[in-house]
Amino acid sequence: MKTFNVYKHPTLGIEAVKVGFSWPAFFFGIIWMLVKKLWGLAGAWFVAYIVLSLIEKVTDQAGEGAAQALVYLILAAGYFTLWLIPAFKGNSWREQNLSKRGYEKLATIHAETPDAAVAQSA
Repeated sequence: MKTFNVYKHPTLGIEAVKVGFSWPAFFFGIIWMLVKKLWGLAGAWFVAYIVLSLIEKVTDQAGEGAAQALVYLILAAGYFTLWLIPAFKGNSWREQNLSKRGYEKLATIHAETPDAAVAQSA
């Protein structure tokens, strides 16, 4: 069983957020952020990807050498970090966003799916 935090909004209904690692954020990153209405984070991630790709383009044109290899190593670490952080932090970001949007935490529930957690809380 998974653990879910269940939030309720007076007019927008009930949302369940899984506690811990987010597989959808791991696989879909920015798209997941947009679907979950994390606009600011999605924008920041988009800008970070653009900056990394611009650095990569400039490095490609600079020629070859040890400095270029180091830059590519740093770029790989940057892309890897941008890929992993949403998976580990995504659900807590989502909870903070729901709180900012007027949702109140109802309960922490153990269930198999988010829908089952919502059904148990109602």
